[in-house]
Amino acid sequence: MTVPMVFGMVAILAFNLVDTFFISLLGTEALAAISFTFPVTFGVNCITMGIGMGLSTNIGRLLGQGNTQHAARFSTHGLLLAVVLVMLASTLGLYTIEPLFKLLGASDDIIPLIREYMVIWYFTVPLLVIPMAGNSAIRATGDTKTPAKIMMLSGFINGLLDPLLIFGIGPFPELGIQGAAIASGIAWLGA
Repeated sequence: MTVPMVFGMVAILAFNLVDTFFISLLGTEALAAISFTFPVTFGVNCITMGIGMGLSTNIGRLLGQGNTQHAARFSTHGLLLAVVLVMLASTLGLYTIEPLFKLLGASDDIIPLIREYMVIWYFTVPLLVIPMAGNSAIRATGDTKTPAKIMMLSGFINGLLDPLLIFGIGPFPELGIQGAAIASGIAWLGA
């Protein structure tokens, strides 16, 4: 039961590693910009992870009691709560990009790169909430393989799209650091 969960979590962490690798090929400024985004993106993701853990625990308990209707309702409410909280955090984040990242130590010359990435990330991160919280609900039923497969597929899609959208390979436009955020959003949508 634990091995599939580990693969799923590794897939989630791989998003940042893959993004960082391809963005590093753009140069040191782009790499510095993406490095500054990690604490903020991780913090917003922690909202979803925390709600997901609460969902998993409570849904498992309710299912163990044979109360499937209450478990289904709890799952829906948990997903809605996660979406609302992440949307609030994203809205706040959109309006505080410059002061927040300056507070974190970003220099004026990389703030535009951070903004390019974070604006798209803030708009697309709600797409991550449903699969992450939903996967927690699925795991509560005892199915750990399906959520792991979903997150691994999402990670694969991100890894495939990153170079295409960052560097403009083939018919894809060259989007630079924005391409990584768009690739992540598309991968989350695919999950």
